[in-house]
Amino acid sequence: SENMLQYEIREQLKSKNMPLQQIASTTTAPNWTVQLDIQTLRKPNEVPVPMENNAPPYLTEKWLQDTVNVIEEKFRSQDTECYRVPPSAVVRCSRGGKTRALYELSRVLKERLRGDDVAVIYISLNDRTSLINWESLNPIDAICRRIAFAALPRTEEGPDFAKFAEEVEVSSKAIVKWLGASPRILLIDELNQLEGMNHHHPGNVEMDNLTAFLKEHFLTNGKEYFVFSSPDISSLNPLSEFMESRDMVIRELPLIDNFRMAVGLYRCMLVDPKDLLHYGCIPGLVYESVLEMQDATMYGNLRKNRDVAIENCIQDGWSEELIEQLLGSFLDGNPDSVPPALLQLMDTTSDKRVRWIPYNMVPVLRKFVKLGSRKYSILLRTICDCFDSFLKSKAASGDSWEYLFLMTLLIRCVSHKFEQVLLPLGDNK
Repeated sequence: SENMLQYEIREQLKSKNMPLQQIASTTTAPNWTVQLDIQTLRKPNEVPVPMENNAPPYLTEKWLQDTVNVIEEKFRSQDTECYRVPPSAVVRCSRGGKTRALYELSRVLKERLRGDDVAVIYISLNDRTSLINWESLNPIDAICRRIAFAALPRTEEGPDFAKFAEEVEVSSKAIVKWLGASPRILLIDELNQLEGMNHHHPGNVEMDNLTAFLKEHFLTNGKEYFVFSSPDISSLNPLSEFMESRDMVIRELPLIDNFRMAVGLYRCMLVDPKDLLHYGCIPGLVYESVLEMQDATMYGNLRKNRDVAIENCIQDGWSEELIEQLLGSFLDGNPDSVPPALLQLMDTTSDKRVRWIPYNMVPVLRKFVKLGSRKYSILLRTICDCFDSFLKSKAASGDSWEYLFLMTLLIRCVSHKFEQVLLPLGDNK
């Protein structure tokens, strides 16, 4: 199985035109010079939680406290013959605030469970500790390597993860010994980065071993738990399957529900509530859009991530049938109708449905127009124009509703979803 996984990684790197010599070096584990000495690590309950610098106030304290309540309840539970403890998933589109949410959860959990000497450990497979290609061959060690790194004493310069990964061999056996009998909560940012996590198939030994490790040491025995984040729901079902169809607690991140509060907190150029709808009412997107307005060269991650996802979708292959299905997801929220590469551009609800974010999805439709769909180019351009006109129309006029109504009717005709409730306002309306 390791040879098959290594083959898949090598083929992906070849598709990026990476030289063969470089591929060999990036898919082969280094020759470590030293083994991890757990005596050099902090005690598990002394591992510091990450802090967010220069960030705006966290918008929804209620969501934070409610989520901590759920995590604490599961943390104090254990598997029985009739009950299996579900892990918790924080799901939100790319650049939508998942990392900030895990930071805040780590902080509150540390404060609330201080009396129980709980080890609250945050790790990430993104940003400064991004997954290295060769780590995909042993995902357990990839997780344990970041746990060890989080427990290292900090200096002003801070330890360098790339150097640590190249020089120090970290084994799961050492981390289990270091944890001992400590009560623990592990928060994993971007668990979906692990190769194989997004697709379940029999014989994937690496993922089977990883989920067995997480269950045994962070889930099933009481006084232990793990929470993870993912940019879309594509990794939830495979992870559930790897865990023998174990349920998942999906914590849908909060949305902005107060326009005036958003204007006050973000000090941004929001003109009216339609601007919030343009960003899906997602705090992280609104905040980063403000940063892009101030300095697009410094803060370009929103557009960069979106453009990469669109290009990946095109490379995977597109058709007019795909366009029809994608448009249909605007009405019914069916994630199976969305190309996998585009799921990270959509919001996810607690019932595993997707929700369109115009800021992300209008450029997707414009891309299909440029590709020259004979059947739908004019119609897609019209839908995009309706989105734009909805955003630019006066707040006090009825024009915005007319554009929204027209756009929805066009999508209904293309996707053939005439049975769907038009602009659903809730079960009782």
